Order: sequence, then C-alpha cells, then structure tokens
Amino acid sequence: MVIGLDERIVPRSNLSGLLLHPRRGTTFAPMWKALVFAALVSCVWASSARAQENAARLDSITPLLDPQKKDTLQLRMLIWAVESWTTSDRALPYLHRLDSLSAELLLHPQKAVRQRARHARGAFHFFTGYRAKFARNIPVALASLNAAIAEFQAVGHQRAVGECWDALGLVYQVTGSLTRAEEAFSQELAIARTLNDDRLGTQALVHLARCAVQREQIERASAYLDPVRATSPEDSIAVTNERADIALLQGDTSTAETFLLKGLITASRSDNPWDSLPTLVPLVRLLYGQGRLEEGLQRARQCAGLAGRMDDDAAHCACTVLIGEGLWRLGRTQEAEDRLLDGFRMATENRYVGVARELGDEGSMLYAAAKLKELYKQLGRTADALHMTEVWTELKDSVAAMSGREELLLAGFRDKEMRDSIAHVETLRSEGILQTYRANRERKQRWSLIALVCAALGAATAFWLRWRSQRHANAMVLEAQEKLVAAEKQREASEVRTRIARDVHDQLGSDLTKLSLLGSEVQASLRDDPASVPQLVADIDRVAHEAGRSLSDIVWAVDPEHDSLTGLSERSEQFAERLLARSGVAYRVHCVVEGRDRSIDPARKRDLYLFLREALNNAIKYAQASKIEVDLTAREDRVRIQVKDDGVGFHVPGAMRTGNGLRNLKERADRLAGELVIASEVGGGTLIRLEAPLV
Repeated sequence: MVIGLDERIVPRSNLSGLLLHPRRGTTFAPMWKALVFAALVSCVWASSARAQENAARLDSITPLLDPQKKDTLQLRMLIWAVESWTTSDRALPYLHRLDSLSAELLLHPQKAVRQRARHARGAFHFFTGYRAKFARNIPVALASLNAAIAEFQAVGHQRAVGECWDALGLVYQVTGSLTRAEEAFSQELAIARTLNDDRLGTQALVHLARCAVQREQIERASAYLDPVRATSPEDSIAVTNERADIALLQGDTSTAETFLLKGLITASRSDNPWDSLPTLVPLVRLLYGQGRLEEGLQRARQCAGLAGRMDDDAAHCACTVLIGEGLWRLGRTQEAEDRLLDGFRMATENRYVGVARELGDEGSMLYAAAKLKELYKQLGRTADALHMTEVWTELKDSVAAMSGREELLLAGFRDKEMRDSIAHVETLRSEGILQTYRANRERKQRWSLIALVCAALGAATAFWLRWRSQRHANAMVLEAQEKLVAAEKQREASEVRTRIARDVHDQLGSDLTKLSLLGSEVQASLRDDPASVPQLVADIDRVAHEAGRSLSDIVWAVDPEHDSLTGLSERSEQFAERLLARSGVAYRVHCVVEGRDRSIDPARKRDLYLFLREALNNAIKYAQASKIEVDLTAREDRVRIQVKDDGVGFHVPGAMRTGNGLRNLKERADRLAGELVIASEVGGGTLIRLEAPLV
C-alpha cells in the first residue's frame, strides 16, 4: 500500500501476510487448491513483498482475477491489487469487487470460507478508511477503521487489530485530537507487547513520539524513542526521522540534518527503495530553509524519481511541487511554473484538496495553488495571479469546511461518551428502587398530564395572541434591517470601486499619458534629432517600471491574503529598501510586528502604506540628506510609522500652508484617527511620526 512520506501504517514487507493470513495453521481449501496457490505465490512473492513500490506486479495478479470465480483465492488476489494502489482511484474497481465478493462469501456453508470472508471484510474496511483519510472524509475514515477492528477481532487476528488502531490514531492526528490519537497508539502498543511484536511496538512508539513533538514535549518524545528496538531499516529510519523532528523543535538544524542523512544511509542498505522517501522530503525542506537550494533541488528530483517509479501518486505529487519551489527560489521561473502546474494537476486528479500528509501539505491542491499565485505575482502576470487567487480562495474555503465538519464530528463523539456514562450510572440502580420509582411516576403522570394539557392550551392561546400582535411589528423591523444592511453593503462596495478607480486613474493614468507623449517624442526625434532617442527610450523604460510598481501596489491592496500586520510590514520594508537603495543615500530600515499578528481593514492598511510611501518620497526628494531612517512598529492595537533624515529641514508652518505633500500626510493621519508629529527646522533635519490605532 502507499504509505505517506511522514507516516507508516503497516510494515510494507508484512502487509500481505497481515491481511491475507488471519491465523496460521488453518486450512481453507482442499490440498489441490493449496498447491495451485503455492505455485502462484512463488510467481508473485518477489513483487508482493514490496506493496505499492512497483505496480508491475499487477501484471502477474490481474490475469488471475476472474469475476466468474467466487473463492478465497480471488479474495487474496483482490487484496493484493487494492494494496498496490491504495490512495489512487485505480484501486476502486478492485476495492468494489473485494466488497461484493467478501459479502457474498459470508453466506458460504463452510465455516472456514466464512472466516476468510470476514477477514477480507476487515481488509476492505481498512483500505476504505485509509483512502478516506487522504480525502479528509473523517467520518468515513473513522467508521471504516472501527468496522475493520470489529471484523479482525471476530477472527482473532490481533496484529491486524493493532494496525487498525495505528491508522485510527493517524486519523485523529489529522483532526488535531492528540489525546484520542495517543489513546489509539497506546492500544496498538498494548497489543504489540502482548504479541511480543517488536515492529508493531516500534510503530506505536514512533507515533506516540510524534504526538509528543506536536505538543512540544521534547523529553517525553525522547523517552518514547529511547526503548525502541529497530528490527528493520524502515524502523530505524522512522526513529531517526523523529529524532530529526525533535532537533528541529529545539532549533538545532545541524543535528536534524545529521539524523536525516543517517536515515538515507540506512535506506541505501535496504532492498526496499521506498524507505528513502520518508527521509528525502524533510531533508528537502531543511535544505531549502537553510538556503542550500541546489542541494535541496537535487534531493527533490531524487524523491520524485523514486515516487514515480513506484507509482506512489501522493509522494510523486509532493516531490514535484517541491521541485517547482526550488526552481522558483533559484530564479528559473519558467521551469518552476511547469513543475508547479504538474503538481497541481496530479493533486487535482487524486483530489488532494487540503493537507495530503500528516506532516506536510506540499502534495495538495491548496499548497500548489498558493505557490503558483505567488509566482504569477512576482512575474507581473496579473490576470493569472488573480485567477489563481480565486482558485486558492475556493480551496481554502473547502478545507475550512472540512475542518468544521471534523470539529462537529469530534463534538458528537464527546456527546456520545457523556450519554454512555449516564447510561452506565443508570444500570447501577437496584431493581426495587426502579419499580418504586415507576409506580410513583405513573400516579404522578396521570395528574401531571391533565395539568400539562390545561397549561399547554392556555399557553398556546396566549402565545398565539402574542404572536399575532408581534408578527406585524417584527416584519417591519426585519424589513428595515434588511434595507439598512443592503444600503450599507452598497455604500461599502461603491467606496471600494471608487477608491480603486481613483487609484488606477491617478497612478496608472498619469504614467500611461507620459508613455504616450514620450512615444510621440521618439517618433519626432527619429526624424529631427536621432541623438536624443536613447534618453527618451530610457525615460519610457523608467515610466513603464513606475507603472508596473503602481499596478503591483493596487494588486497588493486588494489581495485579502495581505490584510494583516505582517503583510503591511513586509510590503513597507520591501518598498523602503528598494527606493532607498536606488537613492544613493545611507539608510536604515526597521519594520517589525511585535506580539501576535492580526488582520487589518484593507482601507486602513492602504492608508498606512501610502502615508509611509509619501513621507519617504518627500525625504528623498527634498531633504538633501546624507542618511534616512525608516521605522515601522506594528502591535495588536497600534501602528507607529517614523521617517527621519538629517537633511536641510524646513519651516513647518509655512510648508503646511504651501506644500501639498504635508497636507496629504495630515489628511491621511486624520482619516486614520492618528497622532501626527512633524518636527523640523532649517538645517536641522526632519522627523515625521504617525501613531494610529487599529480599531
């Protein structure tokens, strides 16, 4: 089966044995059938030991599948087929056939065949639940895995029960219910100790350590990993990967890289090429985070190659997106776009909407759309950026709806637990007390019923009279409220359209007019003064760049993704750095968000940004300064902007009367309900500071 890049549900070399052999020593077919099956196993065993690593083994299995045959041998072949493409839609025909055939064989007259069919039902529910987890259909995942536990318990296959508890714990991890996940992994660990199964125990301990890492309980996570006895390269890799996560949680990237490289060395000694995938992806993330882009890109290509050869769709999708991300960071934008689009296509085909893995979402449509949106913005492809922003918004809303459904489901489980507890308390009462209670209740019920009917009639009459009198008044109030809401929405929409139109007219209209005039001058100069053409072309290039930056500011202002203090701080810092770097003046830029980030009204965000922009433009243009300092400090309740220079200064009252720039700053400060300070004197530099509240 396909196992996630950061998870293990079943030891891959043992999965076929787990799902196909419920009990050793039990004969389910006559001797001649056993001989035929032994010959079959000898043909496909080499490939079956690597479930999902090489779909070519289906070439040996599918010819043996016959819809007309209804025996346990067909069940075994179907389980192998489903296991080969667990998270791919290519598994669906085999899964449907496994469902119908196992249900039909439950009615077989032979007890041994019925046991085999019940075991196959457990395998069907297991794979159904595992597929549902990847689709974030949490209700189906939980229901299917619980059904699988019941079926495996019915045939006494405890190891399979342990694997189902492991899968159930991973589902709870996806929903963020770590307490329930730890309970499921503890059940798995108890079964492993009963069976003395080191591999099952290692799996449970590694996942318990993952829960502790998510809670940032470093000592507890290490305590889970210390007693692990790795019995295979896969187990050893899982432990080293988890220790790498612990090191990352402590901020020790060097130790984390050491553990990941150790895991790759272990994987290279294994005969199972899939073992490298759980280590390659976190290593790529680590290398990208350290700025070692070429190394990270090389590892991402290695990962994609392995996943592609093994038909692991989810892993291939994630690694393809990681390749695109690395190419983008290296500035190879065209190649990056191709890879990101490939990843988005694969995620769409497999319906990986949101988080596709427990420890990473690179293989999801949401992640790929976000990267494409950012890439198009950087390239200035506004139409593509806006389209991808719409796609990303729809996907984000879809994931939010999924999360809401998961929260509702967990709330239902808690409510059910409470009802079960109350029912248990009721069963502890003595029969005599219950009989006395029932007799007294019957006598009281007769009189209570009479009183209740009379009270109900009176209450109904009073309610009807009151309802009739208030109905008209309520209707009028609701109508007035609806009109008020509609008017307010129309006013807000009108203001937004007017503001955007004004920005486009003021910022882009002027630049486009300049470009038109300069183009006319170029035509005239080509006839009269060819020597002036290069200067005019340079002017056209400069104006075009200014128009592009103006369009970028407008796109940024209307993009809801940047409606936060962090978005304001990052945009302001980028603008100040770019403008001051070209001015040739010594400068210092410090833009920081102190405390928790929060959303901010788009109109307020735009006014704050334009205030900083105008103040800085004035300083560069008129101050004749040798040094300019820009500070922006954003907190949850206030934003402070300060631009300071050591230039020639000016007389503040006179400048306020004659200068448009200072008046614009004053108007923006008033609109923000902020406190504006303009301090300057001739020859003494200038300080402009705004402190505005965030309402």
